[in-house]
Amino acid sequence: MYEAGDTRVGFTLQSVSKPLTYALALDAHGAEAVATRIGVEPSGDAFNSIALAPETGVPSNAMVNAGAITASSLVADGTSFAAVLDAYGSFAGRALEVDEAVFESERVTGHRNRAIAHLLRTFGVIGDPDDALERYFRQCAVLVDSRDLALVGATLANGGVHPLTGTVAVRPEVVRQVLSVMASCGMYDGAGAWMSAVGLPAKSGVSGGILAVLPGRLAVACYSPLLDDHGNSVRGTAVCRELSERFGLHLVRPGERQASPVRSAVDLTAARSKRVRTVEEREALAELGSRALVVELQGELGFEAVEQLNRLVRAAGRLEALVLDLGRVSRIDPGGHVLLVELVSALRDAAVDVRLAGLGAAPDGASLTASLGGASSTDLAVEACESTLLERAGVATPVTETELAEHPFLARLTELDRAAVVRHLVPRRYAAGATIARQGARADDLFIVTRGLVNIVDDSEPDAPRRAATVPSGGVFGEIGIALGGRRSATVLADTDVDVHVLDRRALGALRQGHPRAYAAVLEELLTGLAHTATRLDREVAALAAG
Repeated sequence: MYEAGDTRVGFTLQSVSKPLTYALALDAHGAEAVATRIGVEPSGDAFNSIALAPETGVPSNAMVNAGAITASSLVADGTSFAAVLDAYGSFAGRALEVDEAVFESERVTGHRNRAIAHLLRTFGVIGDPDDALERYFRQCAVLVDSRDLALVGATLANGGVHPLTGTVAVRPEVVRQVLSVMASCGMYDGAGAWMSAVGLPAKSGVSGGILAVLPGRLAVACYSPLLDDHGNSVRGTAVCRELSERFGLHLVRPGERQASPVRSAVDLTAARSKRVRTVEEREALAELGSRALVVELQGELGFEAVEQLNRLVRAAGRLEALVLDLGRVSRIDPGGHVLLVELVSALRDAAVDVRLAGLGAAPDGASLTASLGGASSTDLAVEACESTLLERAGVATPVTETELAEHPFLARLTELDRAAVVRHLVPRRYAAGATIARQGARADDLFIVTRGLVNIVDDSEPDAPRRAATVPSGGVFGEIGIALGGRRSATVLADTDVDVHVLDRRALGALRQGHPRAYAAVLEELLTGLAHTATRLDREVAALAAG
């Protein structure tokens, strides 16, 4: 619910009541029976015209006074006005009241409506004109505010079910008929211009209210008393036109329809970056991961799509970081762009670290990058959010340089076993950007990183390389190669200046012969590392399956 202006100022429904009474008549008698008394064609005349359709002798439609009086007469069959008022309340979600002063004024001065009612009685369309008129005057004098009217519209947009209370006001087939007539007749003799410019089924009233509905998506309610020559609110019409243009709300606008803009949404307990983390970092992220969300978006991002994203994010509870992956987004319309920028900006103002990914593939990616910044990949965005959680929790990031004797791969070994392993290590140094190992080359070596940062990249598609992992100082890579041999499945690049110590398969064999206990300790460390890798891959597969 979005509100602007004096949304709690009360006003009477007037002609905005007509769709509701028409709905009640349809619900009570069925469309075929109602069609014998009320037509569905635009009249082209003013709303209070004293005229009936020449071919049928019945009112042209339920949105002009003659049709509305007839609908009131149809609902009157065995139904008290108190029941009608309760039914109106089911649309609004609360009990409504009649403004008795307005009712009395209209009852005393409504001579033109009396003429219409007696004309209807002459042609046998209604029974007692006085009873029908009293009901009609009362329904016009029902008191609401803009929020009530918005919820009435939301109930119609939701197929007759109030979106907050869950109350069924009318059946879906009734809503279809009501909205169809509103689309062609709801704005009186200005309905054609309205439908062309705004494109929403709507109904106006002489008190200054306008109700507009976009089925299945949203409703707009406005109140501003100054009227144009058609009897429609001047400023309300302008507001609806601007909303429709800005947010792409026109009923027949071109564009894709997507069941949900959210392809997947998981927190960082299920989605981790490829960066190899320390034990302390992994334990912290397991505890803190629910505070960060990774959302993959898809299809077209318009007003309602970004609003769904907004609700998802707000429902996530305490959120400190958010990744939005736009790689599968096919279109971002102007309204979606505006709201996405506003949503991200509001979250960042609330200290949420928001990272955008996949912008290279998004149709509006360059503009969004200029407005909000971006990340080259989802993996890097997730890594940044992990770092945010760790930093805010006071978990220290790994030092960039690690003494060989204190390296986690060797630290748990006894001093004698460690010394035996170190004698078989070969130190190497690589400048930033250098290739340490090439994808497809022989894989015989284990690399122990003691300084800098290493990226492991799958570059089987040169135009779209994908990072498989990042290994910081204190990490290792090449476990599978030294254990099984074969060919490297990825390229290894020095992200910064890097120092490594290399243990090859031949040295591992020598260690097995000369220091079996040290050899066994190395194998245990290798198995532990492979187990962590398998666990991470399982999480990624589970996240993909859930999406």
